[in-house]
Amino acid sequence: MQFGNMHSVKPQQVTFIVPGVEDFKIADLSTFTNKVETLEDSSLLEFAWEELVEAKKDVNAVELAKMCYGDGPIEYYAAHRLLMSQQVYFRCKQKGFSAIYEPRPLSQVNDLKQKQSIEDAARQKLLGYINDIRSACDQPYESKPPPNHWQSCDYSSARTDSLRAYALEVTNTPQQKQLAEEVLEALKISKKPSVAVDLLIKMGVFPVHVNLDLLKSGVPTEFSCDFLEASQHVLTSPPLDTNLADRVDLTHLKVYTIDSEDADEIDDGLSAARLPDGRIKVWIHVADPTRWVPSMHILDKEAKRRSTSIYLPTGAIPMFPMELASTVMSLRQGYETCALTVSIIFHPTGSIAESQVMCSTIRPTYRLSYDNALELLQMNVEEEADLYLLDEVAQVRRQWRMGQGAIDATVPEASIRVPDPESPKPSIIMSVVDQAGRASQLVTEMMIACGEALAAFGDEKNISLPYRGQASQEIPEDDIKAIPEGPCRAIALRRYLGRADMSFMKPISHAALGIQGYVQFTSPIRRYSDLLAHYQVKAVLRGEPPPFSSAYVEAVMAVVNLQSRQARKLQTSSSRYWQIEYLRRQPRGTHYQALVLRFAKEGEPLVLLEKLGIQANVNTRVTTAIGSEITVMVEAAYPRNDFLILRQV
Repeated sequence: MQFGNMHSVKPQQVTFIVPGVEDFKIADLSTFTNKVETLEDSSLLEFAWEELVEAKKDVNAVELAKMCYGDGPIEYYAAHRLLMSQQVYFRCKQKGFSAIYEPRPLSQVNDLKQKQSIEDAARQKLLGYINDIRSACDQPYESKPPPNHWQSCDYSSARTDSLRAYALEVTNTPQQKQLAEEVLEALKISKKPSVAVDLLIKMGVFPVHVNLDLLKSGVPTEFSCDFLEASQHVLTSPPLDTNLADRVDLTHLKVYTIDSEDADEIDDGLSAARLPDGRIKVWIHVADPTRWVPSMHILDKEAKRRSTSIYLPTGAIPMFPMELASTVMSLRQGYETCALTVSIIFHPTGSIAESQVMCSTIRPTYRLSYDNALELLQMNVEEEADLYLLDEVAQVRRQWRMGQGAIDATVPEASIRVPDPESPKPSIIMSVVDQAGRASQLVTEMMIACGEALAAFGDEKNISLPYRGQASQEIPEDDIKAIPEGPCRAIALRRYLGRADMSFMKPISHAALGIQGYVQFTSPIRRYSDLLAHYQVKAVLRGEPPPFSSAYVEAVMAVVNLQSRQARKLQTSSSRYWQIEYLRRQPRGTHYQALVLRFAKEGEPLVLLEKLGIQANVNTRVTTAIGSEITVMVEAAYPRNDFLILRQV
């Protein structure tokens, strides 16, 4: 470098000057340095120091060489290297063409020796840790040490934790960053978080498909012993049922619970009957977790902190411990269960004629998946007349809501399940969830009706609840009608969904649902907003004032909404990761049928891979129109980087 500028120099432009040697050539360099290395002996330096410190005499490299080795260029350079590498016995007091070295006093040498001894011990410890890492990295995945191996001692634990924090970009102290970078430097690899992630995977600390977003979020994936003990205490010593006196016995009703096949928390069930006047009456039974967890209980506080259950392809992170959530709290088939029931009588047009809210006791009859329910609906079994009544009123109800301006923005979605996420190559089970399917719509319509009835009940009783609404938007009907029905039109309509809003005193219009008020109420085991509404409503049913003010409800919902947004991001990013990983594993050149949903400004289409429910951009211009079918293939797929390139075939 000269004057701040970098210059390259070719080997032939370098001149080697070795005192006492003429015409030294680059070819001689290797032989020269090898001879120097054979002479290096730090004990000779200590011997020279003992003589010179007593004589109080300074020395240069040539003089030291003559004391230790003899006279000659190789000896001079060996002495120079000793003086440069060993700073314990001499200090350089004069720099320049011929450096002068002063022997250090005995006390200083002893201090430096002790310091060097400590540093040597630290280097040995680091070397042992580094060798342990290299050994683990060389092992096949199934033979790698378990994660707790790296917590076996304070030294290993501190550095592994620092690497973990560095990888997640959450280093709390400068010391943590220093420890992590010390390890990366010792391994001679880049000091980058992404490199630390790869290293921790090779060490066996992280699984191959580690969920970095989840780790960075700080969301607790397990319950502490305190919460598990509290959960067990609820099971063995249940609290008093504060609504026992007003609980209605509805165990005579046939109750269908319809949910995804792998759901463990069963929040809601449905019953139906035709009244003498021809109208249909529906009972929406909702799980009653507040029967088991009173307000301000330790488990209530933890549920509030978590705010929602999080559903990832690799498994659920529940709001309540599963010992409660999947047992006494859930509407289990064949078990007598406490519930909150909303009964609704519908007008023939689909609007609500009258409704009632009550605490109840039910005995769920059938536990159905959406596929099971759809099969029954298609079979027309005489014994399942109640299910057909639910389907009938759901279809009428849907038509009524659409007439009120409701927007149907449902699109088939990928459902992904990864049962063995810790495996280096876990199984990926893909299916498509069609929310426009008959069974899905049946459940959706009844849940919306329940939310509308609860909003009316809250308004009548002047209860502070988390009322949800959505502003209406002007929708250009001609433009929308020009887009094919189904997923394409749903995607287009999403652009016209108004701003979501909340009120805590009175219901507000929900234009997207086509109703005048709405309260989420049917998932209290997995959503804290619903649980909060339960506490309020059940107090009123007991003849007591609601326990929480509107200011309290608003404050709680501010936290709940924030946590819920984080949960949705985690669910989206995890699902996206496994979608790309699934596509990455398919044979190169596999063709997929894709539906063109819309076009970006750059002309690149967003498509739906129809058999997988995956949405992705195609990185080529497509001349066909929205709603067209095209064939695409995967050109590149990197799940860790959220990178997917599709090309039209």
